[in-house]
Amino acid sequence: MTTTTWPVIGHEWAVLSLDRAAADDRPAHAYLISGPPHIGKATLARSLALALNCRPANSPRPCGQCRSCQLISAGKHPDVQLIEPDGAHVKIDQVRALQHDLSLRPVEGRYRVEIFDQFEVATTEAQNALLKTLEEPPDYVVLIVLASDPELLLPTIVSRCQQIPLRPLTLTQVRE
Repeated sequence: MTTTTWPVIGHEWAVLSLDRAAADDRPAHAYLISGPPHIGKATLARSLALALNCRPANSPRPCGQCRSCQLISAGKHPDVQLIEPDGAHVKIDQVRALQHDLSLRPVEGRYRVEIFDQFEVATTEAQNALLKTLEEPPDYVVLIVLASDPELLLPTIVSRCQQIPLRPLTLTQVRE
């Protein structure tokens, strides 16, 4: 049973690992969260963004109540960005725009967290453009790549990310 305040059902091993990294203020520079659609990849990614940027020092993170938690939950935090496919693909222009943003230090949070949703549909050019950032990210940046199957990504992307493969919940977890 998870003893964190993360709004995630199941995936306890992943939550505990990411919670430890956030509590120690030592997140990896890039994560690859993979698994079938609707398994909780985006929820886990947003929860990591919450834990990394939550403000209260003496309460469990994320608290869900501070300004940072409220902004992230509403999708309005200036340092947390979700990059979704533009039409059928994530395009190179989206990655290039992100690279400019990453050159700026965080405005409100401790970290800039960039979440790439459905990155398996990114063009090869977009994936190659992301490689430079994955190789040399600023220390205040955490990149989170979400994909249904890591095999659909360039091997160089996969090798530069800490992998978090999610599995379907057990029937007992779903019932609870």
